[in-house]
Amino acid sequence: MSREGYIRDLRALIGPRPVNLIGVAALITDRHGQLLLARRVNADCWGLIAGLSELGESPDATLRREVHEESRLTVTGAHLLELLGPAQLSEAPNGDQFYAYTAAYRVTGWHGAPQPDGHELAELRFWPRADLPRLPLTGLGRAALAWTA
Repeated sequence: MSREGYIRDLRALIGPRPVNLIGVAALITDRHGQLLLARRVNADCWGLIAGLSELGESPDATLRREVHEESRLTVTGAHLLELLGPAQLSEAPNGDQFYAYTAAYRVTGWHGAPQPDGHELAELRFWPRADLPRLPLTGLGRAALAWTA
């Protein structure tokens, strides 16, 4: 069952009440140390490739699947940087409530040429670390500043 099907079925049972969701974020750098950032469709901010786990999927498997689906890159190595807990209860535009947990990974090996999927991501680009503070960043994009310091 896909994540969308799982969440749809779950919401049919419980409505908008709070649930825990786990996802991943990928800190990917090129050989020059530049950070790969993504701009989502219909968004102006830059952030990390990220996504939610499917039912029963491990964070490591989620990382590899999300990176490949959104960028066409194949992850060959990664290690967990940090497990981020929710700062607060979040609410989706439709009223569904959730607490988001994110397993942040440093990708240590990958191959391929980054290509945005055009569905979730509009643009992918490697940025020099010095340029990051001047960009409009998502929360995970801001977290990447600390992880690359």
